[in-house]
Amino acid sequence: MKNALLVPAVFFLSLLGTVIVVAFFGGIALRYELAVPFGSEAGGLLLLCMVRTGCYSLLVALMAAIIGVYAFLMRHQAKLSVALSLFLVCVIFTVTVVMPICYAQLPAIENAVTSYNAVASTDKALGAFINRPLFLTLLRQGTDSLFYDVYTAYTLNFITYLSFVCAFFFCISSFWFVCTITRWNMCNLLLLFLLSGALLLVYPYTRQEGFRAALSNLHVMNAENGFMSVSIIFCIVAVICHSIGGLKMLLISSKTKKGAPHKNA
Repeated sequence: MKNALLVPAVFFLSLLGTVIVVAFFGGIALRYELAVPFGSEAGGLLLLCMVRTGCYSLLVALMAAIIGVYAFLMRHQAKLSVALSLFLVCVIFTVTVVMPICYAQLPAIENAVTSYNAVASTDKALGAFINRPLFLTLLRQGTDSLFYDVYTAYTLNFITYLSFVCAFFFCISSFWFVCTITRWNMCNLLLLFLLSGALLLVYPYTRQEGFRAALSNLHVMNAENGFMSVSIIFCIVAVICHSIGGLKMLLISSKTKKGAPHKNA
């Protein structure tokens, strides 16, 4: 019971830690990308860049918080009914309160950042420093695409935003099935990170015309409504993953029941 009550602390510490780390390093990189000459107001611009990057990273931070809770539950025995209930409350609070409040501040933050006069950088050494490895570049494209869609849904109306984010959470939460694939928690945790990273890498392709044209051939989806199409994809992936996890748990339960009479004998 004690471990179950620690779930909210694990969730919000993971969420906050991810936002701080991404905002710090991403904000510094964004500050150099803007190529604004350093001056007396350089500190204010750097802070704005960090805040802006932190708002952009909220959905990725939510993914990290989910992974953090799953990693905690893999290592510590807890009453699952209590732990999952508290986990769901934390997610609902983050999605309905924390993220909308941060997104509401983004227009003012963007205006403040653009008020600085940026110039094109001609320093090749600086350009080489800013350039990221291919993997990080692709990962950033995925996070940027995901943020763009979530923020666009938020600007349309709250119902569209909520349905899109809920479908996304339904998909990410279904990755719990990898927590039971092997007997080694570190291996399961690695698979959890890889699966989440793969989702970010693949996500930008859902915005391409070819993908939406392929969806138009499926009459159960409306390819013209991008949010609805992607939400349905999230839900399909979630159902598949939850089903795999359920079958895995049934197999484990059946093996345990078969082994029980043998032990008593």
